[in-house]
Amino acid sequence: MSAVLPTDLAYRMLKLEQQLESYQRLHFEELEAMRRALSELKDQVLALATRKETEEEEERDD
Repeated sequence: MSAVLPTDLAYRMLKLEQQLESYQRLHFEELEAMRRALSELKDQVLALATRKETEEEEERDD
């Protein structure tokens, strides 16, 4: 078995840490985009429901 140099281990550790940070950042950004899209859809559904309710009230008043 060949000896492992401490510098090799340190380099591998650094690369793995960088990769982990990169994946965390990527997934955070993706999750935020999904949350924004979901929030926009909820706003649209609420606006539609409110508009429909208003239209129904106006029809009853006529």
